[in-house]
Amino acid sequence: MDKENVKVDEPTVYELDVLKNIRKTKKKNAGKFDNWIKGVKVPLEKATAWLQQIPGLEAIKEKTIDLLTNQFDQFKTEENPFSKVIEKYQASGFLQIKEPEDITTLHLDDINPLIGDICKKYQTLSESGEEETPSALSLQSMPGDIVALINLNRKAVNEYAVHYGFDISLEKERLFALSILEYAAANSEHTKEEIMERLITQTKQMAGEKSKKLSKAAFLSMFSTLSSSISIKLLKAKVGDGFPIHGAVIGSGFNAYFTNEVCSAAQFFYQQRFLAMKYGSHVIELNDREFLDQPKDEN
Repeated sequence: MDKENVKVDEPTVYELDVLKNIRKTKKKNAGKFDNWIKGVKVPLEKATAWLQQIPGLEAIKEKTIDLLTNQFDQFKTEENPFSKVIEKYQASGFLQIKEPEDITTLHLDDINPLIGDICKKYQTLSESGEEETPSALSLQSMPGDIVALINLNRKAVNEYAVHYGFDISLEKERLFALSILEYAAANSEHTKEEIMERLITQTKQMAGEKSKKLSKAAFLSMFSTLSSSISIKLLKAKVGDGFPIHGAVIGSGFNAYFTNEVCSAAQFFYQQRFLAMKYGSHVIELNDREFLDQPKDEN
């Protein structure tokens, strides 16, 4: 059924608060990365002077992209964690949840408490792969580190997706998840705004459309474009372009920080998509929010 303009019921007070927070987040979230960077300015500057003298950065970038591209088949077929999410919902009394689309029978009030410590779990995993010593600052090890970080965070995004009722086995959903990683990896306000607007547009388009299968060529092209963009952004964040962030420089913080950014972005975008899918894409229009300021009675 085309749900784009079908109002299932009225948003709850909790969901109206989420919509208000989404509006606020769109205005303020873009600067978080830059603010965090300022807090470690001195050690970054010291490392930059040394790192910029190291040749071979372009080759490292290409190796990183190649490693990700070689995982294309795994990316297409990786396990969908929805069966575990079904068990969680049913154990909480929501016995009607048997397929991803069944989750639209719920409200965010029901879903968000079940999200639990997804972010904390993946932050812990990301920290376990981050070295503590100065020897860790190695360009040769960077491709493997970045690919591992991307793969770990893709799994985190997948968990958020299925909790909100999105079938991560679909090609378009896997690509949407990669776009969330691209957003989290962006290190400028302008870039974040561009990616956010693209994801909002996709959210509106996907709110009511039926599943469309991409050709292998189109899927590979989009996968390669997104993977390259994420790889380059993370490489710049870790070792160049004035942002050489790594454990040896800032105390093993970047992987956990990036994972936190990914989790925040995933919850933001999937909550937005859930509300658009449940109530119609008009609920996330920037200029169609008068109803948010209307008083609502608790049900």
